[in-house]
Amino acid sequence: MSTKTIKKSNKQVLTVKKEEEISNVKIFKKEGLLVDTDPDYCKKKSPGKLGRPTTLFTNLFGLTPTNTTRTKVYQYEIEISKIFDNGKTAIINKEKDPDCRTNDYFEQTSRQSLVALWPAFHKVLKKYKLAKPESAITDFKRLLFLLDPIHGNYTTVENPKLFFSLVLDKHEIPKTIDVNELEGVVRLEYKLRFTTSFDAFDSIFSNDVSDRDGEQYLALLSSMKVSMDKKGAAIYENGKNYLKDPTVFGFEEPIKLVDGKYLAIGCHKAIKLVEGESKNAGIAFSIDVKRTAFHMNMPLDKKYDELMASDKGPLPFTGANALKVINNVKGLACRCTYLKKENNIIISNVIPENANQKIIDIDGKKMSVAEYYSETYDINLKRPDLPLIEQKKVFNNVKQLCYYPMELLVVAPYQRVKKYSHTSEQILSMIKECETPPKKRINEIHNLFASLQLKNNEFFKEAGILVENKILATPARILKPPVIIAGKGKTFEIRNGNGSWDLEKGDQYNIPSTIENWCAIVIGNKQNIDINKHLRPFLVRYVHYARGRGIKISDNPRCDTCPANEQKLGDLFGKLKQIKVGFVLFITPDFVKHIHNMIKFYERETGIPTQDLKLSTIYKIVEKGQLKTLENIILKSNVKSGGHNYDLKFVVRKDRLIIGIGFNHTMAGDNDSLSVVGYACNTRKITSEFVGDFVYIKFSRDDQITYYENIIKKCVDNFKASRGILPKDVFIYRTSGSEGRYNNYCTFDIPYIKKKLHEAAPEAKFAFIVVHKGHNLRFFKQNINSLDKVNVQNVHPGSVIDQGVTNPKLCDFYLTSHSGILGTAKTPCYTILYDGMNLSMDEFEGVTNGLAYGFQIVNSPTSLPAPICIANQYADRGRSLLNANNHTRGGNNILSNEEEATKTLSYVDSKFNNIRINA
Repeated sequence: MSTKTIKKSNKQVLTVKKEEEISNVKIFKKEGLLVDTDPDYCKKKSPGKLGRPTTLFTNLFGLTPTNTTRTKVYQYEIEISKIFDNGKTAIINKEKDPDCRTNDYFEQTSRQSLVALWPAFHKVLKKYKLAKPESAITDFKRLLFLLDPIHGNYTTVENPKLFFSLVLDKHEIPKTIDVNELEGVVRLEYKLRFTTSFDAFDSIFSNDVSDRDGEQYLALLSSMKVSMDKKGAAIYENGKNYLKDPTVFGFEEPIKLVDGKYLAIGCHKAIKLVEGESKNAGIAFSIDVKRTAFHMNMPLDKKYDELMASDKGPLPFTGANALKVINNVKGLACRCTYLKKENNIIISNVIPENANQKIIDIDGKKMSVAEYYSETYDINLKRPDLPLIEQKKVFNNVKQLCYYPMELLVVAPYQRVKKYSHTSEQILSMIKECETPPKKRINEIHNLFASLQLKNNEFFKEAGILVENKILATPARILKPPVIIAGKGKTFEIRNGNGSWDLEKGDQYNIPSTIENWCAIVIGNKQNIDINKHLRPFLVRYVHYARGRGIKISDNPRCDTCPANEQKLGDLFGKLKQIKVGFVLFITPDFVKHIHNMIKFYERETGIPTQDLKLSTIYKIVEKGQLKTLENIILKSNVKSGGHNYDLKFVVRKDRLIIGIGFNHTMAGDNDSLSVVGYACNTRKITSEFVGDFVYIKFSRDDQITYYENIIKKCVDNFKASRGILPKDVFIYRTSGSEGRYNNYCTFDIPYIKKKLHEAAPEAKFAFIVVHKGHNLRFFKQNINSLDKVNVQNVHPGSVIDQGVTNPKLCDFYLTSHSGILGTAKTPCYTILYDGMNLSMDEFEGVTNGLAYGFQIVNSPTSLPAPICIANQYADRGRSLLNANNHTRGGNNILSNEEEATKTLSYVDSKFNNIRINA
């Protein structure tokens, strides 16, 4: 692995950004703040010392330079055109709007065309004696890297960035290129423009976090060989590769999913700067397995059949069934099978009318779609009763709608399934299929390493870089779990290997709640559940177990039913409010999906706490005696009713405020214009007890900063009201942060927080920690027995890494706080961007690890600290309430203004202010 010592300056200038967010600059001006485009980052701290030392393996492979000279790289923009025999020109890699997403199929076919023609560019380099072909590295769009400056003879010293052209006539084009790519072509023209130059390694080692030139070059270099292999992989954005034939590299056949989908096996890779040993920084290459759902290359009518299949036969194309089909096929590229020349369409919609019903106008003549295909193409449709596919297109500047029978379309390959195309059951099924035990994952990583063809790679050889084939190890420590405090002061020291604990019989919760005047409501009708056989026995167990934990709960709750109807549900809540019901247990059949959001909406509107249970959960408790499931239900009930299940000893000081911030950007419809910021804070008397709320902001604008003011003021006010003091120090954990955004956080977020915190708590100091799970770094034990249970194969809860493979430019650490019981544990990265308290790494790591035990509704640590988990839950709740208001109620109730939505739907002015109702 290459090594180099990072030179530290007195002021760590990690990036210089000249274009600030205009709105934030205006806010700074209004607040009297100055914009510092060279912000200070938190200095690197000495590694922590607490915990038991150990060594972990990673999925990193070292990169070592083999030459003594510098790896100088010259970057060019390249435009490739085909000149045809009719005099027309076609640019085959047109510049695209970065905000405009191209369909996966067209993106891949465009890439394949450029790959097929790339040997011609090699010929150009030889023809003009410019550079070795192996030195040409590209993204197969418009980016080109070379190890030689080829623009010198074609531009001037004063203006080296002029476009210049190179050509290759037809007779010079290599014969190995597919003739279909050259039909009618008389010449290939290459327009190039020099843009910049850099040293690949110096770029990565520089103090500028935003300098990505070297990383980008090495990332494309690692993809070049597999890109040129037609049978290798389909390559997508951000280093994602998917194997075309995984069995060649030791994998099993892709797993078939329902609804005409399958799980593709891929590779997520990245170039990383790592601290190395003795502060000698190095560069490494991380590889991880990625499984993603793709649409199968199949007839569209067969896919429709799978989407509509049920145990009772095909479902009708109505309501939720129709929406499911539309969500799955809208935006898909399909090939028209009835045309001799290949023609592809993008599906805009699926309409309920079939080919016999839909009447179209062809040159003034009215006819059905079925008649059109019969008269025009001599095709008698076999399935004219299926809904029609609708395509929106523009012809001669006129918008048109075209209609296609499903049986005449085939779903094109290479198309990934969008998130909204899955049902919750499908997502759970995919998660299960993607769970890979650590031992198996290590083997798969080595298989992926082989698939990238990095050994004996002519492109790496030309660049003078050797890729090591052994994974790197790193020093780590295992932190102790906190002491758990239950009711009546009883404590639990966790000594097992998975971090979990169990209350014994007779043990009470730390603060038991009171549940009075409550009821149980079954969604649907009495046929959905046997009241005497299942519901009553469950309620008896529920009451008995709750009392065993110290909860004061009344006997004989009211039992009733409510249709799965929004209006009836609203009427029910109105009646429950009139009779002052204090808590409601809803029991919902598993197949009823649409009513949960409305339950929570009316909960917020009426101030009646609710808990929604699946009917299958009731059966598991009554018929199978699953007491652990029952306890988890009661853990939630206690928290929702204002209780606290367990405290954490010596984790959070009385004068320390901890805030977690999470985001939800999921849009439920085209009219959605808001994102949700969820937050959680320990503002009740018990220092480890977290409550939460949310605010709305403009869609996908979490780089805004004004929402911090409301969050800080609300948290400080509740903190003072509960404890009678102002906080002395504040931890702020926030999600949604990749390294590319760190400079914005340091330029805008941190100074703004500093000002608003000073206004609310003048003496308080704070730390700002970004939580990132989107990276692909994995950690493994040194010796793993494949026969062991998954949690034993995984790294121990509390495993922390703050040296070796951390970023020498940043103050960061990796912490696996939870026990990976299903697949390989995914370890979050914590980056401390600001520390106004000058705390040690032991303090940051200890608090973060301890907070993972404070989620309250499970008796085990979570993968993220409780305030982040709870903040994410509240962000999701804010989204579900907005969806219930805008899409279920709709009409004149639609909320699109962030301030109005926050006032209407958040909990700040409700009965649930400073109570964790969302558990």
